[in-house]
This record gives sequence, structure tokens and C-alpha cells, in this order.
Amino acid sequence: MPWSAKEFSSRHNKKLKGARASKAASMANAMLRSGTPEGIAIATASKYANKHRSKEGRVSESAAKKYGL
Repeated sequence: MPWSAKEFSSRHNKKLKGARASKAASMANAMLRSGTPEGIAIATASKYANKHRSKEGRVSESAAKKYGL
């Protein structure tokens, strides 16, 4: 089943929002098209999105306090 970002985050990984959810959904959909089983596609896309969440340019709380952001 192809997923949208909203569907993927609401059904498979509630921590994902915005660009991360969109990337995870597109990764899972691509894996499905290439013949990967659905469960593996979901787990792989979720794991990748969780692992790479700091790449979105977010500022940590300690850095925000230190630099007044």
C-alpha cells in the first residue's frame, strides 16, 4: 500500500512530522515498488527517519539556552 506522509506518521511512527514523515513515506513506497515486503519497508523507513532526525537543522535545547535562540 502506498503511503502519504500523514498516513505513515499516524499509522507507523507517531514521532515523525513534516519532512521526516514525507521522506519515510517515500522511502517505504520506493521499497514496496522494488518488491520489498511491506513490514520490512515500514521498519526500515521508520528506523532511518528516527536515526537521521538531527539532519533537519534543529537546534538542541542546550544550544538554544546557551546562545539565546
